[in-house]
Amino acid sequence: MIVSCPSCATKFEMPNESGSDATVMRCGSCGHGWIEAHATDVSDLVPVHAQPSKPDVADEDAEDRIIAEARKIARAAQVAEHKARTARHRRNAQMRGWTGLAAGICLVLGAVVAMPERIVQAAPAAAKLYSLAGKTVNVYGLNISSIQQQYMIVNGQPVLALRGRIANITEQDRRVPPLRFVLRNANGKQLHTWTLNSVGKGPIGAGVVSTFVTRLAAPPAGVESVEIRFARPGEIG
Repeated sequence: MIVSCPSCATKFEMPNESGSDATVMRCGSCGHGWIEAHATDVSDLVPVHAQPSKPDVADEDAEDRIIAEARKIARAAQVAEHKARTARHRRNAQMRGWTGLAAGICLVLGAVVAMPERIVQAAPAAAKLYSLAGKTVNVYGLNISSIQQQYMIVNGQPVLALRGRIANITEQDRRVPPLRFVLRNANGKQLHTWTLNSVGKGPIGAGVVSTFVTRLAAPPAGVESVEIRFARPGEIG
């Protein structure tokens, strides 16, 4: 067996057979000493395939329980998500419903404030509500103004003459309903009433002003005020 000095690389012949596994060597060139191991036979190791061990029954049961719990948690999460999504959709639908209701109420209130005449025309009972709110609604679209009163003696008999103007304050033709005249004393007691059924010859146009004249022979004594308004259905002769 050929060996080399670890210090100077000088080669030596080493006997193959020896009574021990190693020999103390000393280099004759440099004097370095070392221990040289003898060669041994080395055989290839054939890999042995490990046989799969049988799983422990307890481990299988624990794994099954873990999988079952995981499935329960997953199902619970799905159910919770479904409930939350359903509740969210329900809340959104309710919000849309309340929003629509609020918008409808706002539209109705806007119409009540902006168009009281049309509201009362469609629902005459609404006039009382407006009256309670301190608002007089002109459902006819006509305005009575410029009232003049005059006492005269005609053929020895006193006569009360009343004149006034009726203006169409809308943007369309309006028919003038009969006028109602009420005479009251100082205490507000009604002394006499009459109705002027015919005012003008027909409807008056938008923005047009018409006049009326009515006379009462032998008016009662003690008249302090005159009320002029549009006649109610039961007051029209």
